[in-house]
Amino acid sequence: MPKFTVAELAKKYGIARTSIYDRMKNGSISYEIDAKNRKVIDFSEMQRVYGTPNSQADSKPDSKENDNTTVELYKQLIEELRHDKSVAEERERRMYKEIEQLKDKIDNLTLALGYTPKNIQPDSEPDSTNEQVRTTTDLQETVQPSQVTPIEDKPIQQTTTAVPQHKKRGLFGRVLNAVFDHD
Repeated sequence: MPKFTVAELAKKYGIARTSIYDRMKNGSISYEIDAKNRKVIDFSEMQRVYGTPNSQADSKPDSKENDNTTVELYKQLIEELRHDKSVAEERERRMYKEIEQLKDKIDNLTLALGYTPKNIQPDSEPDSTNEQVRTTTDLQETVQPSQVTPIEDKPIQQTTTAVPQHKKRGLFGRVLNAVFDHD
């Protein structure tokens, strides 16, 4: 019987090469190494394990039918990608809007805390045209004193206990200490 490589048999039977290699590894298919150092399998061995090869796997399908199927698959893929792109653009718009809202909240919080930067960079401009540069007078107009709660100033107490550490001594030092100190 003729001997075939794993790739040839996988194509002939219409199965994956990995499944043939797995069966070779677990010992259900015997193989030999040819002169080109390739694993080859006797055709009768494949017939014993997999039966007769599929005649459809060996024959070529109609190329026009294959092309139409491929074109349809590409069209579906393009439509899916367009949909994914529109979803991503919408998500991006929402995220930018949320970022702008968070920037406004940060501005309001900095005003409520009374923080104004010492030096404003000349090249830094507001992101939107309707945004105003706020000052402490704006803060007084928007924040009422009843809204602000004072923070209590309590001293921080730190307590530490010092644990005396004994000096490590060698054998001779301990013996001398035992002889001269009677504790």
